Amino acid sequence: MFTSVRAVLSDLEVRTTRGRLIYAAITVVLLLLAVVVVVPFLYAFTSGLKTSREVFSATFQLFPAVAHWENYAQAWDYFNLPILFGNTLILVIGGLLVQLTVSMLAAYSLSKLKPIGGRFILMGFLITLMIPGIAYIIPLYVTAARLGLLGSYWGLWLSYGVNAFMIFILKNFFDGLPSEIFDAARVDGASAQQIFWHIVIPLSRPILIVLSILTFVNLWKDFLWPYLVLLGRPDLQPISVALFVVEQRSATPPNIQMAGYFMAMLPPLIIAVVLQRYMQRGLSLGAVKG
Repeated sequence: MFTSVRAVLSDLEVRTTRGRLIYAAITVVLLLLAVVVVVPFLYAFTSGLKTSREVFSATFQLFPAVAHWENYAQAWDYFNLPILFGNTLILVIGGLLVQLTVSMLAAYSLSKLKPIGGRFILMGFLITLMIPGIAYIIPLYVTAARLGLLGSYWGLWLSYGVNAFMIFILKNFFDGLPSEIFDAARVDGASAQQIFWHIVIPLSRPILIVLSILTFVNLWKDFLWPYLVLLGRPDLQPISVALFVVEQRSATPPNIQMAGYFMAMLPPLIIAVVLQRYMQRGLSLGAVKG
């Protein structure tokens, strides 16, 4: 955090009175933002350690009077979290693979194969970004129902396949790759498929890691569409849906609910924290290439 502050001001500016004041102001703002971001996660964690009465306390109480660690063990068994984590991983990994495959092929075609009307095709993808997702949820549901995809992971995986944002990012990245590499590969007799597998994918590894992390987090927290598709299949429901369904069907104690919710958000949080250095490299490389 403080490194980012020093990146705004040069060493010479920091030595001046005005520079020190700006440095202090930026540091205070960053600390406040850090508190705003961290406190909700901390509150979710400590709520799982409280009694139900403390959760509904009229006054803000961040830490419990006595930590009840057994609440997390009860939530683990009550919600059957191992099964829910497994369902969610199947949904997320399948959707991630389908989305990456479709997006990379589409972006590669638009960037390097130059199809007829490619500019209008890309414009069509970008137009979908301006449409709220809730606006086409009913047509999407009707289509999935007529194709017999309700109650199946395929109803989710196929709908996740096309992501206009990912296609746009990958196309810009592919546009920035040196054309000399592709020309040399074609001179050596490499086909478009060979260039894609042996040149484009290895060079795109940093940006693919970034997009994979963002997609993983986005799919993990998706609720409405999995809820509609898997409404009649509680054995397949991901954790975001199953926790809501169990809560609605039974009088779950609020402290057990909070413990379950906190454990549900741990996997994407851990992945984002552990792989943040790869995200920084990928974003920096994408900015240079783009």
